[in-house]
Amino acid sequence: MRLSSQKPLVPPTLSTLSQPALTARQRACPRLSARGSRQPVTVCAAVASKEAKETSDRIQQNLEKGVPKPVVKIDNQHDPFATVVEIEYGNELGELLDTIAALRNLKLNISRAKLRQKAGKQRNRFYITDRRTSDKVVKSARLEEIRLTILQNLLKYHPDSADELAWGGKVSKPSSRSNLEPLGPSHRKVVQTVVDILEHESGSHTEVHVETTDRPGLLTDIVHWLKDTSVNVISAEVDTEGKIAKDTFFVTYHGEALNTNMETLVSNVLQYNLSMADVEAEESY
Repeated sequence: MRLSSQKPLVPPTLSTLSQPALTARQRACPRLSARGSRQPVTVCAAVASKEAKETSDRIQQNLEKGVPKPVVKIDNQHDPFATVVEIEYGNELGELLDTIAALRNLKLNISRAKLRQKAGKQRNRFYITDRRTSDKVVKSARLEEIRLTILQNLLKYHPDSADELAWGGKVSKPSSRSNLEPLGPSHRKVVQTVVDILEHESGSHTEVHVETTDRPGLLTDIVHWLKDTSVNVISAEVDTEGKIAKDTFFVTYHGEALNTNMETLVSNVLQYNLSMADVEAEESY
């Protein structure tokens, strides 16, 4: 008589019923399962491949339907009493009540807001001041805090925007590595860094224009590098357009506009540090 190789059925117990249900990936991948028999590792690879394909399909769908480019601008020049924050993301923003609440949580006052349509795009403009002083927001750390808060809110309520930002939060992207070279270098697109320096028409200060790949902390890093060269940053304008950061810094050296030697020094310092940051990001990608 041949004995059956199947294991006898075991009735469920209280302990097994109380265990949380496993996800599809946990059931497929033994390393993620709390208990149970191991299955071939190829199953895990199939799950990972399926997830990568779904992500790739999502990005392709975004391209086909035309995911708008997120734009965040912070301006301290064109209003004498408030810092102007402008947010644009196609025609999908609505009233941005969540963003207003997030800005207020940063201890900011919103004195007024404007909503306008231009060329089929909706622009939300907020006039903000510091709640404690009722003055403009001029410190670089605070400006960066405002910018990152807005972008994180955008990622939260519009996840598709991750594909148009240089840093996409936790949204994964398919690898650009070749299947034939699994250990080869990745090809992360880096925006060429451009630094333009010119004296303001009044002669009282110098404008430093920086265009480079956006990333969290970029604004505060640039201000730190400028201060290391004994340059005083009076104020800054922040312009984030998708993956590109276009920032302008209004600076002086000992109370005056930068001379030729200082302009060369500032340009070299920014070009060097920004290029090093791009290299580090490329190696860690």
